[in-house]
This record gives sequence, C-alpha cells and structure tokens, in this order.
Amino acid sequence: MSILTVKNLKKKFRKIQAVNDLSFEIQPGELIGLIGPNGAGKSTTMNCICGRILPESGEILVNGVNIWQDPIAGRKSIGFVPQILDLPEFLTAEEYLHFVADIREVPKDERQEIETLLTLTELQDDRHRIIKEFSGGMLRKLAICGALIGSPKLLILDESFVGLDPESTFKIRQRLTQFCEAGGSIILSSHILDMLEHVCSRVVMIVDGELLFDETMEDTLNRIPNAGLTSIYLAGVGKG
Repeated sequence: MSILTVKNLKKKFRKIQAVNDLSFEIQPGELIGLIGPNGAGKSTTMNCICGRILPESGEILVNGVNIWQDPIAGRKSIGFVPQILDLPEFLTAEEYLHFVADIREVPKDERQEIETLLTLTELQDDRHRIIKEFSGGMLRKLAICGALIGSPKLLILDESFVGLDPESTFKIRQRLTQFCEAGGSIILSSHILDMLEHVCSRVVMIVDGELLFDETMEDTLNRIPNAGLTSIYLAGVGKG
C-alpha cells in the first residue's frame, strides 16, 4: 500500500490557482524531492497533505486514511516541518520534544529517542534553554527532531535544510536515509538541488501548480545527460 496518495488535488487562493489537478503517490522507503520555482504550489501541496489547508477538490490518503475524513488518524502517520516555523517560544527544547511525544502518545518509558535526537543535532547542551533564545538553525534542527518523534510513516520537510551548518546537514541527511531504509517515506522540498540529486530516489516537479514530471532520479538526470539536476530544473522552468 502507498504511504501517500494524492489524487486530482486542486487549491485556489482568490483568483490564483495554486495547485491544479495534481496527482502522485509515494511508496514505503522512498525519498521524494519536490521541486519547482517560488509560487509553484509546493508548500500549498504539503500543507494540504498535512490537513492544514482545505483543498477545493481531490483526495489525499495518508497510510490509507483520508486526511479530511479522519484527520487525527491521518496526522498520526505524519511528521511535518513547515517552511515557516512557529514553535512554542517559552518551552525549553527538551520540554517541547516531550510535548510532541505526549501528543503522539509515546509512553514515557519509551522516549530514549529524544536523547538520541538531541545528540544527533548537537542540541544536548541546549536542552534547558527556552526556544525563544534559539538561532534560526537551532530552531530548524529542533523542528526536525520533533517531526521524527514517534516514528511517523511519512516525513514532510519544507525547506528544512535552510540555515543548517554543513555538519548538521550531513548528520541529518544520514538520519533521513536510515529513516527510509527502515520503511519510512519522505517528501523533501528544497532549492538546494545538488543535495536533492544525491539523496532523493524520485523527483516530482511542479510548475504553476501543475505536475511537470514525476520520475526516478535516474530518469530525471537522463533528460539531459551529464547536466545535473540544476540544469534540468532550469530547462523545466524555461530558463535553461
């Protein structure tokens, strides 16, 4: 069974058709790169999948559950890091992760992953600082930790590597690879195309709210041999 099924998704903001008849699926173990120019509909699509935005029409199934018919069950399978973070400022980092664990109903005696994630992101010495004091990169790392709590089936990461230092980027990339090897699936939206080229198994490209292509990374790179994902992206938006 697919971890995610998006069928004929449509979303409009006033006169702007942000997403137009978009369909794609994600299988267990896949890491999908969602690419496209600013305003293409990537964030809107991800927010619809998470149940944060109501589409005009279409269907979204997360681990077989319709996200609108049973939003609580659907969201239990999702870990989400939005592009614009809004974490509770007056909780400490450790309190926030336990808060997420409470929501996900992780038993208190099974929360060893909190320590593992704090160490992975080098936030272990900042666990007692309130989130308001964190830098942008630290906030991003904490949000990624929160998304991984409770072993969700699907991670949705919207520009989640912005502001991260190279060492943190490398470690988190490794953790995401392990997540997929264990059967999890990831949608990763980023303009860091060189990184996507090395970590993603498939590419979904959206332009003006519509699907331009959905194919394996190998097939995508074969569109223009020896060119790389950046050149293929530029050709896709008519600038290459």
